Amino acid sequence: MKRLFALAAMAFAAALFLAACGGGGGDGSSRSSRPTGTATAVATKRIDGKSVLVDANGNALYMSDQEASGAVKCTGSCGQFWEPLAIQGGQPSGTVSGGTLGVLQRPDGKTQVTLNGAPLYHFTQDQPGQVTGDGFDDAFDGQQFTWHVATAGNAPSAPMPTSGSGGSGSSGY
Repeated sequence: MKRLFALAAMAFAAALFLAACGGGGGDGSSRSSRPTGTATAVATKRIDGKSVLVDANGNALYMSDQEASGAVKCTGSCGQFWEPLAIQGGQPSGTVSGGTLGVLQRPDGKTQVTLNGAPLYHFTQDQPGQVTGDGFDDAFDGQQFTWHVATAGNAPSAPMPTSGSGGSGSSGY
């Protein structure tokens, strides 16, 4: 019984530590206000003179050049820094001029929102109304990434096929 209690206490402490270290903008704020319902809204908002895609809370959305084909390469530690725009069922809502919103299945089993097949992400260093990750170059697990804020103008030109799984193509829940 003592062992079970000790394990539960350790798990609780680890959860508190991870929550405290979560990806806010450095002010200790949490991103827990992100939508967790059955659909995720995507809209266009003017930030820093650009018309960018944002989530329901006004957080800018990003795409990587290396995932333009719809293949998910940002996994593991990359996904901690560039948080996938996940959806818990259904399809994303909103309209994007010149682009089509969809979903794809990530290697971890979660469903991610896409723009013309390219996966969309939040930059964990942004706050609502900020675009600080545009043009950012980084590397995770030997994979190089170049990130750009998502706009209808920089979306991949052709929608991905509507079948497939494992990080390529689009599939619903």
